[in-house]
Amino acid sequence: MFARVVRYNIDPERCDEALEAFEKAAKAIGEISGITGGYVMVDGDEGRIVTVTLWEDRAKMEASEVRASRLRQEALRSVEGDIESVERLRIAVGIGTDA
Repeated sequence: MFARVVRYNIDPERCDEALEAFEKAAKAIGEISGITGGYVMVDGDEGRIVTVTLWEDRAKMEASEVRASRLRQEALRSVEGDIESVERLRIAVGIGTDA
């Protein structure tokens, strides 16, 4: 299993608006072949959002890159946010799971 972790900087006053945009993007990403789940996490006080998407394998994660990137950009454009980083990681040990 693999994960893509993306960190965003958002104006703290626009975090609620950003979460609405990310919810729309999450629904679209959830329809991509190979995704097994994910999370959108927020620290509204600091204007930080982190998304984690989980993928069956590296090939399916990589195949989703263009569409996922476009969806991220659309969500950010609406709130004038920035992408801080994008990481792609192999899940090595599961906590409370069979991973």
